[in-house]
Amino acid sequence: MFDDVFDDDETEVRQMTPEEFAGLDYSTVTLLDLREPHEVAAHGIPGALNVPFDPLPHVLRNVPKTKPVVVYCREGSWSEEVAEILADRGYDAVNLTGGFEAYERYLAEQGE
Repeated sequence: MFDDVFDDDETEVRQMTPEEFAGLDYSTVTLLDLREPHEVAAHGIPGALNVPFDPLPHVLRNVPKTKPVVVYCREGSWSEEVAEILADRGYDAVNLTGGFEAYERYLAEQGE
């Protein structure tokens, strides 16, 4: 089912720290949130595209290439894989290191 999505080529994926993510102007990027819908409902970012695992191959065809794509999941490992897939397909893709959990920890440390 995912043969056309996954490949064995190793593409170096750019990483973004939670601090960089917190300072990002979200209007300049496409946010691709791979978490489950209930996680997004509890702690989401307005305007992010929620793409859980199941419909991923179909939805990736609709991700615009007009601006960078910041990909994140709960812990950062799945989003790194998806960022690699996007980079292999010509997207300017960046993974949020440590995922949304690292971002939330950063915000808590900052008192936000």
